[in-house]
Order: sequence, then C-alpha cells, then structure tokens
Amino acid sequence: MAQQKQAVYPHPVAVIGANGALGSDLMRVLKQPVAAYHKDFDIVDLEATRDWLAQSGVKAVVNTAAFHRVPDCETEYAAAFEVNVIGVRNLAQACAEHKIHLCHISTDYVFDGTKGQPYREDDLPAPLSIYAISKLAGEQALAAYGEDWSVVRSCGLYGKVPTRAKGGNFINAMIRLGTERDKVTVVNDEIVCPTYTYDLAVGIDRLLAAAGKGIFHINQSGQTTWFDFAKVIFERKQLPAALEPISAAAFQSVVKRPAYSILDNGKFEALTKHSMPGWQDALERHLAEI
Repeated sequence: MAQQKQAVYPHPVAVIGANGALGSDLMRVLKQPVAAYHKDFDIVDLEATRDWLAQSGVKAVVNTAAFHRVPDCETEYAAAFEVNVIGVRNLAQACAEHKIHLCHISTDYVFDGTKGQPYREDDLPAPLSIYAISKLAGEQALAAYGEDWSVVRSCGLYGKVPTRAKGGNFINAMIRLGTERDKVTVVNDEIVCPTYTYDLAVGIDRLLAAAGKGIFHINQSGQTTWFDFAKVIFERKQLPAALEPISAAAFQSVVKRPAYSILDNGKFEALTKHSMPGWQDALERHLAEI
C-alpha cells in the first residue's frame, strides 16, 4: 500500500472531479480537501461555477475534470472543447474573481514526441490530435483569463480508482486481457513514463505549498515503453497469456500519439525540493495496493 505522505499545503483545496483517478488520490493526500462533483456544479456553466466557489471557502482549486476519451474527441470535438477550453476559462475567471489559486491538470500530449529528450516547460507545443489541441487551448485560456494559476502536465496516469470515462486504465486492461486471452500485444515503440496518481497528488500538494505559478511538468522519473511496463505487470500478477511486442504503426488508430512522452521534472523539483519516485517503484507500490 502507498505510504501516506504528510500533507504540506495547510489551506482548504477544492478538488474538481473528486471521484476520478487523480481526484480520489488528491482527496486522501491533501490536508483539507473539499470534494467537488459534477452534481455540485458543471464547469461549463459560468454562473454555477461562480456561485459554488463563492461559498466554498477554499484557497485553491485543482481541476482534474476533462473530456479525455481521446479517440472520441476526434468526432465529439464540440464537447471536448466545451469542457477542456470553455470549462477551464470559466474556472479561471471565477477563481480570479474570488482570489483563488487554480491548478489545472494538462497532458504530455501537447507535444508531438519528436524531440527525443525530456520535454521542458518552455519547449514549443505541437499537438497531434483534437484532444491535444483542446488541452493546449485550455492552458492558453487559463493564461488569458486567470490571475493566480498553475498548470501541471503529466503522462500516462493510473491509480487505485479506475478512470470512469475510460472504464479503467492500462493496468486494469492488462490484468483483464492477460487472464482472458492466450496472447496480448502491446506497443513497444512509444517511450513513456506512466505516472501513479497517488505520487502525482503528493507532487501537487508540494507545488501548492511552494506557491508554484506557471507551467510545471510532473511525472515519475525514468522512462519505459508500454510493452516493458506491461512485462512487469504480467510478471508480478503471474498472468497466463503470452505477451508480445508490436509497433504503434500496426494499430489502426484514428489518433496520432506522441512517440516520446517524457517530461522533465527539473523545474518542479527545484522549486519544491521534492523528487518524484521512479516508475518501477511506483508500479510495485500500486500493484501491492490493488
């Protein structure tokens, strides 16, 4: 089980999407979390957002809400932009009016994956999909309408609570497929750093405590491929299926994904003096917890 870290940000924090993968871990990590669910208010409704924040008593908001079913964004682009851009604009405007810090969660997908070295916050974004475009536009809406804000980009999130919109996560899928099938193929030419939502929640707590402003990259340290990540899952869970590598090009996907998604934690670690654990350590702790 993940060892509980002592929270360092002392003030009440609204967690938008408190029942999601990251939101649920923020609820157990932060010292004074305040749960905010879709039933409480919808971020695409500016007046409802204003009203809820006005009576919340929080000093900061962490927005985990997003339209992140990546393939669906290619056809449901209006809905993707409504949540990922207009919703963020509304939060930025409402938080600015009430002097509340807004920490917004973004993604490694804002880059095209051609750099071949860990991406820094000042690297030029080059999104490859509607989802990625909408997330980058959300960052820009926050910068345009917000006053006291931060953006946290991360990579390949997984946690104890499955992502509701996606019906699970990569680890859940591997355990299910490794049990049901004789053979499972996994991409071996995408360089990633899957990030445990508990560790990311701890990082966000540290960032809030350090009064971080602007864009920050926070993912596990190190790098791997989805295939090598899956190998650890298969070994630890002793799954019976054969695991075989496959190239990303072999998949008939409507979405272009970055082939290299490693984010440089240097700016975050310099400010907070907190180092993110390696992906192997994070995966072992998560597998022990589930």
